[in-house]
Order: sequence, then structure tokens, then C-alpha cells
Amino acid sequence: MMSTKLTKGGQTTVPKEVRTALGIADGARVYWSFDGRRAWVSAVPTDPLEVTDEGDFRARLAEAEADVAASRVRPARDVAGDLGARYGLA
Repeated sequence: MMSTKLTKGGQTTVPKEVRTALGIADGARVYWSFDGRRAWVSAVPTDPLEVTDEGDFRARLAEAEADVAASRVRPARDVAGDLGARYGLA
């Protein structure tokens, strides 16, 4: 594990080993992902719809169901119904 220091301006240095491994050159854009508990950086944006295996699928499904149960998100059919009613599409 590597660590870097965060400046008052919220900046940090991506370690050389990581830049080399990811092929990040000077001036390149990096992408940050955050799942509520962890953050990571990548050289290309992640595809939020990419599922790597059955375990990943089941974990994402469980997380989505927990988000709905905790009212952090709303079911798509409820949002669609509300929008349809608001804009006269229902």
C-alpha cells in the first residue's frame, strides 16, 4: 500500500509506480470512483453497468435493494410515475 499527502487545496500526487502501471502521462485525465466507503483512481472511466461475474452481480443487486430499503434511492417505476403525472404523460 502506498500513501501520499493531501494539500490544503485538496490535491495529491499519484505515485510514479501507479502512473506507470496505468499508463498515465503528464496532462492525462484521471477518473475517481467512490462507492460510499472507498475511492479509487483509474486511467479510464469505469463502466457502471459492467458486471464482472455472478458474485459482482449479486453484490450490486443487494446494494441496490439496501439503498431502496433505506430510502437513499427510489424505485424507477415510482420516479417514472411521478414524472409522468407532473408532465401530463400518465
